[in-house]
Amino acid sequence: MSEKSKISYYSKNVINCPVCGKEFKKEDLLSGGGRMNAGNLTDELHRLYIPTKKYGPIYPLIYPVVVCPTCLYSAYISDFETISPDSIFELKNKTELRKEEAKNLFPRYNFSKNRTIIEGILSYILAAICYDSIDSSHQPIYKQGLSCLRAAWLCNDYHLVEPNENFDYLRDVMYRKADFFYSQMVEAEKDGIEEYGTITHFGPDIDHNHGFDGALFLAGLLVYKHGQKDDKVKRLKSLHTAKITISRIVGMGKASKSKPSDFVESARELHSKIKDEINRLEENS
Repeated sequence: MSEKSKISYYSKNVINCPVCGKEFKKEDLLSGGGRMNAGNLTDELHRLYIPTKKYGPIYPLIYPVVVCPTCLYSAYISDFETISPDSIFELKNKTELRKEEAKNLFPRYNFSKNRTIIEGILSYILAAICYDSIDSSHQPIYKQGLSCLRAAWLCNDYHLVEPNENFDYLRDVMYRKADFFYSQMVEAEKDGIEEYGTITHFGPDIDHNHGFDGALFLAGLLVYKHGQKDDKVKRLKSLHTAKITISRIVGMGKASKSKPSDFVESARELHSKIKDEINRLEENS
């Protein structure tokens, strides 16, 4: 690949893995030059990118998670080198479990070379696993939810390219996990288990920050779209909770700089859809 058609580079700064002590450099996406041809924003606040003739398909989401190529400890850059000694101890003890899980999912992954969409998906799955061992000051529940959601998006991207590889199944698994963690996040925020005031970028994608309201919106949307539907009683309970969550966004009424009108309108539409499904289920019970 020529220098002009490169899509990524390795940072000059060396990262030291706090779990195994190995040093490595992080790969990042190059900006400019027409690499990122932004398309539409989905109802899940996910930015789509249109392939270009020069660079082909670009997946900016495959780079945000830092992964140690040696022990597979994975976390977002703001957390990677700042975890507590207790977290380091637990993550060190689970190294072989991470490696086994990675090999079971993707036998030919390689974090020592330029990332593909496979390493991107795996980076988020590993992050979701690792944050289970990281203390609440790093908002692990929220970051597990975000990681599972992004993994689901990338699984869908890969499924569109390789429809016979069963990535639609893994996509649905990750959506269900995202639904679980986002619902847990709402409870953690309400009970004061996790504080979200220090998070500067909620995403959920990399190009626009929808703030904590965006996280609340996704908590409701994931229940509506990807929550379990087999048990009517449980479905009703989760929908009522989702309706209350979305009410926190639409209840304030007016749009603002941090809460644009199109976002508020999307939240109102979601609130209405949830309310309609609740009414249908209750009428048929």
